[in-house]
Amino acid sequence: MASCVAPIAAAIRVPALARHAAKPRARAIVPLRAVNEAGEYISVRDTIEAKIAAEIDCEILVVNDDSAKHSLHKGMHDGNAKTHGAESHFSVVVVSEFFAGMNPVKRHRQINAILKEEFDAGLHALQLTTRTPAEHAKATGGK
Repeated sequence: MASCVAPIAAAIRVPALARHAAKPRARAIVPLRAVNEAGEYISVRDTIEAKIAAEIDCEILVVNDDSAKHSLHKGMHDGNAKTHGAESHFSVVVVSEFFAGMNPVKRHRQINAILKEEFDAGLHALQLTTRTPAEHAKATGGK
């Protein structure tokens, strides 16, 4: 007796190309670039620095734009990395008494929360060094 399942399965089979075709993803594109009242462009680096300084009393705050080091990475500018423009990778050093008693994960979450709008707008990577003044003195040999 022939099975009737095989002909039915063959009839409803989806072509291979259709099964594996990329599905369009809808996402809002929010410009990463900020503009001041005079209509002048404010760099993402300056925005990051200003937002952290406004929320945390920092003894040391250094924001470096490392985007040029990553400009040739596959996927960085074809929309897959969700970046908008050339300012996408930053390293930040924050030294503040604000971090006393916090573990590293909580410290990083604090900074990430401050920069939520920047992440939503396309900030792709943020390398954080968060220390108390005592930790910084120990790590740098008092420099």
